[in-house]
Amino acid sequence: MIAEDPRPLAGEMMTTRIYSPFAYPLPRSVAVVPVAAAEGERLAGSFPMVWRRGARGPDLVVLRSLLGEGAGFPPGADRALALLPLVLQAYPFVRSEEPGARVMLDAALPDEPTDAGATVTGPDGRPSRGTELRLRALALFGQDRERTAAMSRALDAAGLLEPWPLRFDLGHGRRCAIEDLLVVSPKAFATPALGSVLAAFGVGAARLLGQHRLSLFRAGALLAAAQGAVAADVARGGTA
Repeated sequence: MIAEDPRPLAGEMMTTRIYSPFAYPLPRSVAVVPVAAAEGERLAGSFPMVWRRGARGPDLVVLRSLLGEGAGFPPGADRALALLPLVLQAYPFVRSEEPGARVMLDAALPDEPTDAGATVTGPDGRPSRGTELRLRALALFGQDRERTAAMSRALDAAGLLEPWPLRFDLGHGRRCAIEDLLVVSPKAFATPALGSVLAAFGVGAARLLGQHRLSLFRAGALLAAAQGAVAADVARGGTA
């Protein structure tokens, strides 16, 4: 769950004013975000779509930046709603990871609001338009989550996932090291090794694997963006 202070969606929380996801720190800064396979067509052209091992097995994620500091995003991707993963489109609504998956509201304060926002519910107690859109995004993620998890577990069980460490020199004495990501072994695409996964999940698995493989080329764009962000910070007098 990507949240600072998640609280049950009840009582006074129903009158909380919510804003664009970009008004809050987390959606602007979090670098590694869980995604559903259905998001691949929308996101894989901008970010590497890989896996990260979680408590329940490998989780499909996108890597949005090598910095994780609200900088280093590919050009045009830092404030593009269409390039936000569903769990960030839904923010500040979040889904708990416990059995039952309750919808909660992150009580984090917006530090860059650009409008007056809207309350979670209107005077009549009905969800506001903003609430409906965010809950829809959260529901779409939830609907495809189990299928995504099943494909991820199958790849892992077949021994097809391998570490994908990212270690780069960003210039000006600064480096990055991201060690906990996984990719499908490149060798697997040249052998029948993927056959069992494709047989079990059909075209959905084929689409996911193709999007995953192509998305890895976006690591170069992330590196260039991170190097540019570090250079800009130094030019402003920052401490690289």
